[in-house]
Amino acid sequence: MPDIVISVIAVIAGCLMCFNGYKLFRFSLGIAGAVAGFCLGRFLIKVTGDMGIEWSEIARIIVLVVLTIGLGVLAFKLYMKALIAITTIICALWFYDDYNFLFERVTNSALRIVLTMASGIIAGVLIGIIVYYAQKWTISLFTAFVGARVISGVLTPILWSGILQGEYAGIIEQKVLGPDVALNYSLVRILILVAFCAAGFVIQLKTSKK
Repeated sequence: MPDIVISVIAVIAGCLMCFNGYKLFRFSLGIAGAVAGFCLGRFLIKVTGDMGIEWSEIARIIVLVVLTIGLGVLAFKLYMKALIAITTIICALWFYDDYNFLFERVTNSALRIVLTMASGIIAGVLIGIIVYYAQKWTISLFTAFVGARVISGVLTPILWSGILQGEYAGIIEQKVLGPDVALNYSLVRILILVAFCAAGFVIQLKTSKK
């Protein structure tokens, strides 16, 4: 499937979660499960690739499709029973993707992965438990965040390379976050994430009835 199609589907799904997550929470949880499956598949391919295992393009697609659809369907079917598990997977993998630089001083690569994933797992479990017993505002915030994270993951590279011109935005990023961050558009991603999350949260609270 072409990248542009995947990007469009991701943005549409992210917008549904971000702005209608509370009203469509079962559907949103299914989307979150699909996102978790995709991230898990990508993580497994990367880790095994680093270990020297080569994947063909067809094998990569099969793994991603199976995990994406599989976890998406399971999350939708199991609904609240799957909430904590799905939240834990998403937080652990996103924490590994976005904030692994926090542990860059750990020289042992295996230990660095363990520490990063463990931090994400702890955060995911806590968030999942809170949302499981949550009221409207917590569910709205959770779905707004997940939707905003999906949107930012698609839009950030486009803005970085097409509009912001990476080398200039990278200079600003290094000034704000420090020289060790490198040009990985972390600042741009965070700004987009916060903007969409805040907008989605406010809109959900205004449009969703108790």
